[in-house]
Amino acid sequence: MIARIVKSIRRNAVAWLALFVALTGTSMAASNYVVTNVKQIKPSVLRKLHGSRGTKGAVGPTGPQGPQGKEGKEGASITGGRGATGATGKTGEKGEKGEKGETTFGGPAGPTGEAGTNGATGATGATGKEGPTGKEGAAGTGGAKAWAHISATGVVTDSHGLGTATVTADPINKATKKPEPGMYCITGLPFEPENVMVTLDGEEASFAMPALAHIGHTEESACPNEASKMITVETFEQELKEGTKVGEGELTEEPANEGFFILIN
Repeated sequence: MIARIVKSIRRNAVAWLALFVALTGTSMAASNYVVTNVKQIKPSVLRKLHGSRGTKGAVGPTGPQGPQGKEGKEGASITGGRGATGATGKTGEKGEKGEKGETTFGGPAGPTGEAGTNGATGATGATGKEGPTGKEGAAGTGGAKAWAHISATGVVTDSHGLGTATVTADPINKATKKPEPGMYCITGLPFEPENVMVTLDGEEASFAMPALAHIGHTEESACPNEASKMITVETFEQELKEGTKVGEGELTEEPANEGFFILIN
C-alpha cells in the first residue's frame, strides 16, 4: 500500500507541488483575497494542475427506468421517386438446335358413313304472272307451209309442217273391195291447204306420167270423204300396147305406185 502511494507521488510530483503551493497561497491570503473563479488562477498554474488520467472506476448499478415519454407525432411518409431504367442486358446466346422429332402415324381411317336420305321435296312455288302478249308479226310473203318426201309405199322419209298428218297408200275401193294402186291419201293436216305441187323422184320419173294432186276428196278415189285438210295424190306409169300388125302400138297410162316430193301452202 505504502509502495503504491510513494510510486504515485513520484509520478505526479509536479502536480502535487502545484496543488500545495496553490493551497498554501490561498490560505495565506485568505484574509485579503478569495478565489471565486478559475479565471483568477494564473494560466500557467492551471496548466500544471492537470494530472494524468486515473484508472476507470467500476460500473455503477443500473438506475431505475424513467417514465415513458409522450408519443411523438406521426411523420409524413415520403414515397421515393422511380429509379432510372437499368441498362439493357446482353442478348443471350443462341440455344442449340433441337433434335428432329419422330414422325408418328395416325390410326387407320374410319369406315365411310352411310349416305343420308334425301330431304323432303319443297313446296312448289307460286306461278308467276303471265307476261304481256307480244306484237303481231308481219304477214308472210308466201312460201310452203309444209313439204315432204313420200316413198312409193307411202312412207314419209323427210318432212316439215305435216304435224300429225297420215299417209295411206293403195286405199281399198269400197265398190270393188280391192286396193287402188298409185293412190295416196294425205289426211289430218294441221292447216287448210290452198295449193299443192307434186314432183316424181328418181329415174322412174322419165318413164311415168306427171302425178295428179287434188285438194280434198275426189269421186274417183277411194280416199276418205273429208271436206277439208286432206290431199289426194295419183301417180301413173306409161305402157306401150302392141297392135295386131307389125309396127302398130298404143302408148297408154296405168295407175302405179311412184315415190314423190310434195309442197303444200
